[in-house]
Amino acid sequence: MTDESPIEAAFEMQRRTLEQSQKALEQSIKFQRQLNEAITSGIEGQTEARQKSVAVSQKVVESYLDVVEQAVPGSEAGVEQIRNAMEEQFEAVDEATREAGGLSADSIEGYENLSVAYLDSLDQQLDVLSETHDEMQSQTLEFLEEVDEQLDELREDAEKQVAEQIDRIQERGEKLRDELQE
Repeated sequence: MTDESPIEAAFEMQRRTLEQSQKALEQSIKFQRQLNEAITSGIEGQTEARQKSVAVSQKVVESYLDVVEQAVPGSEAGVEQIRNAMEEQFEAVDEATREAGGLSADSIEGYENLSVAYLDSLDQQLDVLSETHDEMQSQTLEFLEEVDEQLDELREDAEKQVAEQIDRIQERGEKLRDELQE
C-alpha cells in the first residue's frame, strides 16, 4: 500500500465493501436455504426471519451504494438508477414474503424458488456494479495520469519560458552595461 495513491485507496476501500456485500449476500442465500429446509416447524417464524434477512441485505446494499455515491464523483445518476431498481426488488421480495406467510407448507418450495431468483438477480446486479466500479477506477486513474502528464508539460514549458526571459534580461543588462561603459 505504500505506492497506493489516495484515489487507488478509495477504490480499494470500495472494492472491499463490494466484496463484503457479496459475501453477506452469499451468507444470506445460504441462511435462507437452510431456513426453508426447517420450515415444517412454523411458517410464521420463517416469514419473520426472511423479512429480517431481506432488511439486512437491503441495508448492506444501501450502505455500499452510499459509499460509492460519496467516493466516486459523478456517480450519482448511475447509483440512483441502481438504488431505484434495488428498492423495487426489495419491495417485491417484501410483498412476496408477506404473501408466502399466508401459504401452506406445500407452497414453500415455490416461494424458495422466487427468493433464489431474486437473490440471483441481486447477485448479478452486484456483479455489474463491480464491473462498473472497476471501469470507473480504470478511467479515473487514466484521467489522472493524463492530467499529470499535461501538468508536467505545462511545468516544462513554463520553466523554458522563464529561462528564456531570464536570458533576454541578462542579454539586455549586458548590452546596457556595454553601452554605459562606452
